[in-house]
Amino acid sequence: MSAAFPYILGCLVLLGVAIQLAVEIRRRRRDLREYLEPVLRECGLQYISAVYPGLFNVGPFPKFEMKWGRPRSIIGGVSGEYCEYRIVTFSDSDGRVYNVWAVVQFEMFKLRRLRWRAEQKEALPPSILHLLET
Repeated sequence: MSAAFPYILGCLVLLGVAIQLAVEIRRRRRDLREYLEPVLRECGLQYISAVYPGLFNVGPFPKFEMKWGRPRSIIGGVSGEYCEYRIVTFSDSDGRVYNVWAVVQFEMFKLRRLRWRAEQKEALPPSILHLLET
């Protein structure tokens, strides 16, 4: 074994960590408009924005959920199965502004499903209520 081996190994570990960090930052900065806006438009609502709520902030969704029997894909050390939480702001036809939480679930790097929840369902327009989980 060469004396340079620990340095090479250390560089590879740092490179892996840097790549994973870059991927996570890129995922958090996306507003996911291409997935959220069409669903809101079908309900007659106008998409305004989707904001990343911060690390470990999942709103009305459970902090931990078990997922059994789902496929796993890893390309270049990056997992294709992940969830992105967003606080989605939208307006109705009268211009009133509302907020709901959405989790966009990806599987094999593609959209698997959207889940919607609200902290105060009573204040939302009736056209969106069918999307919300209980």
